[in-house]
Amino acid sequence: MRIKSLLLTLLFISPVLLAESHCEEYITDEWPNARYEINNELGVVLDIRTGLMWKRCSEGQSGTNCEIGFAPTYAWSTALTRAQTLNSTGFAGHTDWRVPNIEELRSIAAINCGFPAINETAFPNTPSNLFWTSSAIRYNSSRAWSIEFRRGTDIPDNSGFGSHVRLVRTAD
Repeated sequence: MRIKSLLLTLLFISPVLLAESHCEEYITDEWPNARYEINNELGVVLDIRTGLMWKRCSEGQSGTNCEIGFAPTYAWSTALTRAQTLNSTGFAGHTDWRVPNIEELRSIAAINCGFPAINETAFPNTPSNLFWTSSAIRYNSSRAWSIEFRRGTDIPDNSGFGSHVRLVRTAD
């Protein structure tokens, strides 16, 4: 019985594990490399289009290509405090980092690509999973919006569940 359960689990999970990043040519690429200014030394990305400065790596990751560490998941309340922790250190010389709202995070979700749905030059090694926003759901305060980076879609998520975090600030 355990072997049968394991095989069924692998059958459903393996397509996700084997999924490779790909972009659809019929969808306009609004997330080209030229849209982003990457500062490897500071570990930030400036989105020229929106004027937002993003932490290049997901929380928990570091290195030039975000290859060090891993991106853990956080409950929503913990995700919101990650910015406070980062601000106490003055990451990249700034103390106004925050969890992005739904519109801000949606702005970097490259819907022309999948697995992950993001510009991988600007944001390398991004998990193809859920990322929290600071936007609570109006009709249910126990839920908040997430962006799912397999395909770049909005998901109303239970705030007690775990999702990844990428922090942002408004550029000077």
